[in-house]
Amino acid sequence: MTLPLLIITFLFTLIFSNILNRIFPKLPLPLIQIVLGIIIGLANQRTGFSLNTDLFLALVVAPLSFREGQESDLSSFLRYRSIITYLILPTVFVTAIFLGLAAHFLLPASISMAACFALGAALGPTDAVAFISLSKRFAFPKRLEDILKMEGLLNDASGLVAFQFATAAMLTGAFSLSQASIKLLLAISGGFLIGLFFALLDRLLIILLERFDAADVTGTLLLELSLPIVSYLVANLFDVSGIIAVVIAGLSQASRRKGINLFDAEVDRVGQVVWNTVSFLLNGFVFIIFGYELTRIVEPALSNPLISNQRLMLLVSLFTLLLFLIRFMMINLLFAYRYWREKERKRYSFRNSLILTFSGVKGTMSIATILLLPQIGSYEYSLILFTVGSVTLLSFLMGVLVLPLIAPPKQEEADIDHLALVAILNEVVDLLEEDLSQTDQKLPLYMAIDTYNERIKHLILEQESKGVKQELAYLQLMILEVESDGLEYAYQEGQVNIDEYRIYQRYLKYLERRINRGLVSSFYYFTLVSLRIGRLLIREFFTLVPTLRRFLKGKSSVRRLNRKTKENLSHLYLSNTELVLESLENLEGVYNQSLIAFLQRSRLQEAQIIESGLFVERIIARLRPDNSDEMLRGFYLERKVIAEYERKRVISKRFAKRLRNNVNNLESFSLKESNDFIPLDLTASN
Repeated sequence: MTLPLLIITFLFTLIFSNILNRIFPKLPLPLIQIVLGIIIGLANQRTGFSLNTDLFLALVVAPLSFREGQESDLSSFLRYRSIITYLILPTVFVTAIFLGLAAHFLLPASISMAACFALGAALGPTDAVAFISLSKRFAFPKRLEDILKMEGLLNDASGLVAFQFATAAMLTGAFSLSQASIKLLLAISGGFLIGLFFALLDRLLIILLERFDAADVTGTLLLELSLPIVSYLVANLFDVSGIIAVVIAGLSQASRRKGINLFDAEVDRVGQVVWNTVSFLLNGFVFIIFGYELTRIVEPALSNPLISNQRLMLLVSLFTLLLFLIRFMMINLLFAYRYWREKERKRYSFRNSLILTFSGVKGTMSIATILLLPQIGSYEYSLILFTVGSVTLLSFLMGVLVLPLIAPPKQEEADIDHLALVAILNEVVDLLEEDLSQTDQKLPLYMAIDTYNERIKHLILEQESKGVKQELAYLQLMILEVESDGLEYAYQEGQVNIDEYRIYQRYLKYLERRINRGLVSSFYYFTLVSLRIGRLLIREFFTLVPTLRRFLKGKSSVRRLNRKTKENLSHLYLSNTELVLESLENLEGVYNQSLIAFLQRSRLQEAQIIESGLFVERIIARLRPDNSDEMLRGFYLERKVIAEYERKRVISKRFAKRLRNNVNNLESFSLKESNDFIPLDLTASN
């Protein structure tokens, strides 16, 4: 498989993994992506593609770390700086040393002590991307989540420095603790200064563009997207920590004061969408590449006849347990010290200790680090890569399996919030219906009310079981069939002409689009729709000659809709309503009684409006609504009702904020101009 084809495969795998996660929500998305990456790797053993560590860190890890830094709370880092510093320095170094010693004595090969310490250094830091992916599924205490996020973002510097000195000692045979300490200090401080410099430079460029009235949303977002990549690459040129530079740049962006103006608001709104998409894409690549690289790393060691695979698996399990044991002991050592030192003794939480321990999962960063190891003996090299890759995978699986036992899953919004939203929308409908008595232009208001009723209907059906949704889909198909047969009968009897027939076919197409095709028989759906389209094509064929004759004479094909046409179509709809209600009544006892009652009530409400002679206008308005003023009125009322519910504490502030954001999105979407062509003149004539 060529590299372009492999990239295309990765992209389709991302889409497929998201679909699988929607179907099986209990399976963690990262785990699905790792498994799919392993499958791709096993199917492409002969592909010459190998991970370029520098490009991977610059183009994938750096933007992800920047975004997490941008969304982090700087005050949280300052509040928990002591424990974060403890986790990113002593804990990483102690883990590297003890894992290195264990590898030196347990691995079945004469691997140098320095190479073993390099192995330990690769596994020392936790992986920010891996932890953040897991943390989205669990309700961690806020304090622990802040600590673990900042640890994952900042500990790569200490891990990489420890790895660099281990590899230098492996190549030269010399090691200096003082030089290592100075190197670590320079790496952190240098990364800090470079990240701060580029964050300030980014802000100065935006200010300069604003002064020349040249700032726009696209340019600002391009600057923001390039900031982590440039910061990382420049930091690497100066041989300091690129990850620290990226995180500091992100934290600087988060802490800067933003003005409350239209430009900043637009940048923030569009930026959220762009970053969410980029983050999902890059996160997916991280885990797919993780799985893909595992197949390349473990295969040479597993196929080596000098050691049994059972022994290798046992060693990997021991290293993983040792990894978590060291972290557990280091965390509890800190807790014991604080308990002894502080005058006000805080209660020790064993659960928090376990959460901190098993959240220290490893990820692609460990694999990217070990791939920087200089080539040594082929057997020793493959053994080190195998150990790091397998321990990384097993540690991640341990986090997936253990964390659900000690950290509760994140709960969705409570049902009362869902019910409150339905109540809010019902109140908006009531207020819009009050407006009907104060205007002569009722159609736009009817369409706005229809929109809110559709939202209410969707929310109610969302809470129903799959069986109820399936019954609804079949009942909608039945109604479509009754409507289609009624239309054909009316046309054959001369009750409607060809233009009226075409208009009603638009209404049938609208009904067809509302049916959930995934819940009904594909054969039944295809047969019914094909029959409708076939009848339409036959009618069009027999009217082709008059249409061409009118076209050749230069007459307009646009017909004016007169009162007679509207009356004919309204009469047809009401006639079909009787057939639909009769059919629904015959199905009582066969389908869900509440569902049938709901459809009967909806049809009768629709029929009452149709009797006012607005059928044609409502059908056309569904294709291209011209009720922006009325929809803006609805959005205003919706915000007003949300504020009342929040003031009365019926809904939480957080939920009210989410509802307002939904209203903003709907309002923005509804105000977009449409260029749909309407083939009929709606100007009524007598």
